[in-house]
Amino acid sequence: MVIRVVVADDHPVLLAGMECLLSAISDVSVAGLAKNSTELVDLLALHDIDVALIDFCMPEGKYGDGIALLRFLMRRFPRIRLVVVTGVESVQVLQNIQKITIDVIVSKADHHDCLEAAIRYAYYRNRYLSPEIHKLLEQGLLQAKGKEGMPLSKREMEVLRMYAEGCSVIDIGKRVGRSRKTISSQKISAMRKLGLQTDSEIYAYAMASGLIVSTQVSRCRS
Repeated sequence: MVIRVVVADDHPVLLAGMECLLSAISDVSVAGLAKNSTELVDLLALHDIDVALIDFCMPEGKYGDGIALLRFLMRRFPRIRLVVVTGVESVQVLQNIQKITIDVIVSKADHHDCLEAAIRYAYYRNRYLSPEIHKLLEQGLLQAKGKEGMPLSKREMEVLRMYAEGCSVIDIGKRVGRSRKTISSQKISAMRKLGLQTDSEIYAYAMASGLIVSTQVSRCRS
């Protein structure tokens, strides 16, 4: 038995590294590499693939990334098992990935052996969360107990959406008629409520929650 896989990641070094690791596994065959969603869909359409390893944040390509891409792949290629590989640490984002019935998630912070485990679990249609993902989700459950009743305000949601679209704090302030300090405070408050630490996590959360789609990114700069 040979498990045929494709790997998609927009970072060339990570892509090459995963190819090298997986090629050393005797019963795993790397059928192709993709740097964006366009290349990924083309590969899946051309080859008989068992498992696809997909970077969650991969904005280039006509099929987008994040939740929107995963849903599209599940509809278009229902037989192929999907493994999400991500550097995102937001519990909200990880939970949203689980909600669309993606059962195999690996953190880029985990040991590379987790990739092989993820492929095998996915191939046999079993659930697998890598140690780092499992830890993040457990921590999130504990933190959630202290955050109940703290939903984002309408203005916080607005700021988060526009920031994820590519607008700076200054841009947002000009658009909505509020000071830079106020916008910055609302952004920080929204991040604290959601447990987000970085700008990339804001983008990932916005994609996963449906606040934005890939085509909306950099709107303020267009």
